[in-house]
Amino acid sequence: MAALLPNWWGVVGGQVASWIALGPSFLPRTWWMTAASVGLSQLYGYALGVGARSLRSGAIALLRPRIRPGGTLTALGRGLARLTGAWQILLLSTMVLGTSAALVTSMNRQREIARLVDVEPPTARVQLAGMAAGTGGVLAAILAVRLFRLQSWGTRELLRRFLPAVAVPFSGTAITLALTYFFNRSIVWDRLLQRIHDAAERNNLRPLPGRAQPVQPERSGSPESFEPFNTVGRHGKAVVSDGPRALDIAAFWGEPALEPVRAYVGLRPTVTIEEAAARAVRELRRAGGFERSHLCIYIGTGTGWLNDWSMAAMEFLTRGDCAMVSLQYTVLPSAFAMILDRNSPQQTGRALYRAVAEELERMPAERRPRLYVSGESLGAFGGLSEFRDARDMAERLDGAVWAGSPQFSPVWQELTEGRAPGSSFVRPRVGDGSTFRFSNGLGDLDRGSDGADYAPWGPRRFVFMQHPSDPIVWWSPSLIWREPAWMTEPLGHDVTPEIRWWPWVTFWQIAADMPMSIKTRGGHAHRYYEEYVQAWSEVLGAPVDAPRLIRAIRPLVHPH
Repeated sequence: MAALLPNWWGVVGGQVASWIALGPSFLPRTWWMTAASVGLSQLYGYALGVGARSLRSGAIALLRPRIRPGGTLTALGRGLARLTGAWQILLLSTMVLGTSAALVTSMNRQREIARLVDVEPPTARVQLAGMAAGTGGVLAAILAVRLFRLQSWGTRELLRRFLPAVAVPFSGTAITLALTYFFNRSIVWDRLLQRIHDAAERNNLRPLPGRAQPVQPERSGSPESFEPFNTVGRHGKAVVSDGPRALDIAAFWGEPALEPVRAYVGLRPTVTIEEAAARAVRELRRAGGFERSHLCIYIGTGTGWLNDWSMAAMEFLTRGDCAMVSLQYTVLPSAFAMILDRNSPQQTGRALYRAVAEELERMPAERRPRLYVSGESLGAFGGLSEFRDARDMAERLDGAVWAGSPQFSPVWQELTEGRAPGSSFVRPRVGDGSTFRFSNGLGDLDRGSDGADYAPWGPRRFVFMQHPSDPIVWWSPSLIWREPAWMTEPLGHDVTPEIRWWPWVTFWQIAADMPMSIKTRGGHAHRYYEEYVQAWSEVLGAPVDAPRLIRAIRPLVHPH
């Protein structure tokens, strides 16, 4: 039984790590967010504690031959042995008091964070449940490791009858590892992925309440469309059914407006991304998209979701003289697609841009629409991947609006790292601001974070929107070992100043924030709504009464 008990030094290290894990991050935590952050941090602390004990044991083993019986070191060792019980009681009391204090402080911080991002704060019960679940998970993991070691020992003892002595220590561990890997990879992992994919496929085929087949020929899914309504996917149905019509736009401006074009192609198992891009261009051509003055390529998130605020803002600002085109490239939600399939959004961004560009090349230069690209989250990553660098993007597009771009996008990294001295990492100033501008919220596009006004816009305009509290933007694997630049400067308006960086721990805290980042209200975390009105107004060079347009768009936006 003693072989199954946890290591005392590891318990101390894990408990200290859990105090740190209860510290603040971007968003208020659900019970499972607390459990994930605390559990993974406790494992880290436990490993450090076990490592420290191993170093201590190694040092004692080295010094033992040099200790004279009855000498000073021997007497000191006996004294420490007598104190061991007292020290354990003291440490246990300290851990209980430390955990209680960390929980109380954490609850206060969670209320502060909830106020900053305008959501309901979690209750004390939520934090306690998360702490208990995380600790229970760690105990189960430690028990599993101990059982693995016992299994490895048993295998070695069995192999002693058949193998040379020198091969036994390695063979037992190797066989146990191989069996464990096979079980997890071939049974647990494969079945888990299959269940995730099956559930995502079922969700993609579910009817979307309140959506009906569009009647306008300018929209995919209409009776005139090459793409039947039942093939465009769950979110595709919202794209082609929702949004302003010509009558809505005309009523806002008090003058006639065109019917906006929305071309969308859903996911089909037998159609490649390149083939889907060709279908999207064919649909765009059929709907008259290449006859409009403005054409925007939208790259969606994993499930084909597009931001309604972005599309509606462009359609109102151009008085309907615009077209959009997009396609669905997977049924997986963005969180899973980001981990399991980063290639598809990149492939989609490249294929769709090139298919559209080839069609534009066939047109007389004076008749070509102005070309834009837009994407949010994984869609921004996919759209940006077509361009070698920022200069290449500026040469091939008339403008773009990107929102919540993950920082592993090379163009984002280039612009952020090349920011002007004095500007912040969270809202960098790029050059004089005549081509590229970053925004943390409404009202951020007139001047930089250093307080200086931007130069007037040039002919090509690019806006990057990123909230200071958006974990999708600020999460990075380097959080494991390096303090990020955004933590070394004054934090954004919706981030608590009490946030701190800790190796390993902060990485999991921000990772746990990501699934909840789409549950906040607009203007915080990974929710970009009204900001699109100002962003597209700047990119299109179309001044507008933004509050009035926001009021006009809001009734037309329906969750999906």
